[in-house]
Amino acid sequence: MSQPQSPNGNAKTTGNGAHPTPTAAGGTKRGTRTGGKRSSVKAPSSDTAASSHHGKRDYLPAERRDMILSLLTRQNVATVPELAALLNTTEITVRRDLGELAKAGLLRRIRGGAMSVGDDGEPGGSSTHSAIQRTASMQGSTARSNATASSPALSGQEAANGTAAATSGAAAHPLLEYGSGRPAIGVMLPEPSFFWPGVISHMRTIANELGLRLIVRESSYDEGSPDDEIMAGLTLDPDLCGLIVAPNSHPQSGQRAWDWIESSTIPTIVIERDQPPFGTCYTDSVRTNHPYGVRMAAVHFLNHGHTRIGAAFSETPTSGIIQKSWRELVDASNGRIICPFVCDGIQPYDSRGVDEIVDQIIESGVTAMLVHSDYLAIAIAQVLERRGKRVPDDVSLISIDGFATPSSRPLTVLRSSAQDLATVAVHTLIDRIQHPDAATRHVFVDPTLIDRGSVIDLA
Repeated sequence: MSQPQSPNGNAKTTGNGAHPTPTAAGGTKRGTRTGGKRSSVKAPSSDTAASSHHGKRDYLPAERRDMILSLLTRQNVATVPELAALLNTTEITVRRDLGELAKAGLLRRIRGGAMSVGDDGEPGGSSTHSAIQRTASMQGSTARSNATASSPALSGQEAANGTAAATSGAAAHPLLEYGSGRPAIGVMLPEPSFFWPGVISHMRTIANELGLRLIVRESSYDEGSPDDEIMAGLTLDPDLCGLIVAPNSHPQSGQRAWDWIESSTIPTIVIERDQPPFGTCYTDSVRTNHPYGVRMAAVHFLNHGHTRIGAAFSETPTSGIIQKSWRELVDASNGRIICPFVCDGIQPYDSRGVDEIVDQIIESGVTAMLVHSDYLAIAIAQVLERRGKRVPDDVSLISIDGFATPSSRPLTVLRSSAQDLATVAVHTLIDRIQHPDAATRHVFVDPTLIDRGSVIDLA
């Protein structure tokens, strides 16, 4: 199989070291698998897995607010009862969360719920009335989906039996033949997320076209997420041929996941995660090329005459590599870029933290800002306006994410391609299954800079 490329040809591949030998090769039926986690670690029973990973749990305030914002990137309106059911909490708590998010300018309160910012009937948006009608309809389909969905955050994404249902019918001749049934790919991705639902949707479409099933299980961003147990549970499917996973980014929880991957015989692709620098797990990966994206943003600023540029980053699994890339780029610019400050670990609903960022913007005299994530960029723009400063007239801005801003305000963004990452991940896994002894491969997919006019020429 040829080297996987993204549809726009921007995937880059590097190789290093040998891959742990998987048990199966493409085109042949496999026998009983031995070794690795399948024999050495007891997987949770079906009942235990269902109660541990598919049931609702109590969410932290930050998680609840992230899930609310995530939902409003996929639908225009969310009702209080809908959110209370999704978040496993009371309507009073939901109203309190909505109030905090509205105060930060991240959503708009409406009677009985909230709507995404900027959704007031302008071109590209829709009216409140029509959005509420769509939400009512969506709630009916969501309720039906939740009866068989693997998790609330992935409702409708995956039936309990693990069968992908994006389109009816499988391909006549599956690309891979494993076991006695339809071969399956296991996927473990964390929720709540703005990004992963789109990736899963594209994976499901690709898998169905190739005659494969997609089994999706939700992990968590929390420290202590049982990633190793979730992956072991996925291997209970007798027709599983490989895994695509995003391990937890906390050191201890993540290490358990990496240890499981290293000892497993199941071909595994890691998506959007850096492997531990001193670990001994060498496995294929597919990642957004964030260093390249940061360079794109810097060049865009410079081409418009901006050299005094600040930066602010929320805490996410990818913020570390983005911030590291920015600092290295500034250091290598030989004075072309002056960065008076870098703020990190600020969440968009942290009103005091956002105020402090805006204080530094005004006091330092920067003319441009690089911000991750979208909602932090929106919150900064809101506070700037309250202080009499406007984007882009007074401060140009580029946001690294690109998933919340289309429905809110026109910000120039760096966006990872959900479709490209899904396509490359699936085909890299298939390539690994068919060529188990090939060198380890790391594929980088370039993000896209979408110019929406929030960077203007410096007068």
